[in-house]
Amino acid sequence: MNILEIQKKVFPKIKEALNKEPEAISSLEETKDGWVLQCDVLEKKAVPSTFDLLKIFEFRLDKNAEITGFKQVKKVRRGDMS
Repeated sequence: MNILEIQKKVFPKIKEALNKEPEAISSLEETKDGWVLQCDVLEKKAVPSTFDLLKIFEFRLDKNAEITGFKQVKKVRRGDMS
């Protein structure tokens, strides 16, 4: 399974779990049990957009890209991301 396949499969499930639209995958790592994926989710829109508040979530996925758990790992302003 490649990153695009994982994204297509898991983004609708992330949206359902968080009731928010995921923006992007910020990291994806294969593990012995499946995958660990981090994604950015817009929490609060601001003007200018560099002040948008984003939450970064980590999702654990099994080999079939089914979510087995998740947690918020940080909160950042879009302009502060490096």
